[in-house]
Amino acid sequence: MLVSILYMSRANVPFDDADMQELLREARIRNTALGVSGLLVAKGGRFMQLLEGPAWSVDDRFAAISRDTRHGDVQSLVREDVDHRRFDGWAMAYRALEDADVAQQEGFSPFLTGDMDFAPDFDRTSSAWLLRWFRSRELNDA
Repeated sequence: MLVSILYMSRANVPFDDADMQELLREARIRNTALGVSGLLVAKGGRFMQLLEGPAWSVDDRFAAISRDTRHGDVQSLVREDVDHRRFDGWAMAYRALEDADVAQQEGFSPFLTGDMDFAPDFDRTSSAWLLRWFRSRELNDA
């Protein structure tokens, strides 16, 4: 059985480009080994990530992320069973809104630029709606 988890979190420490690249490198290695695919979006010190794969793998990754002291306020938004992967081959796609050179980085997705949307079978899901919401909001702390 495949599952998908979509969560949000807030950075507890600053993530510069080098930190983000290292985080992504580590995540891609672990995700590939565990059969997890997904999408990570970062904006204003906040993250929204969708993980998908075998239930045990996704639950393991989410538990590890929840314990990671580099970020807090980890909130699971949607957990659902899925028939097939929607981000197959994406060990961890990534897009940072403030990085003008991100298109040159491995794993780039034009989703957050508004130039890309989801496949029709994913398009009307709660996860797709939340990812679009994240894309369109200014996420500043009050």
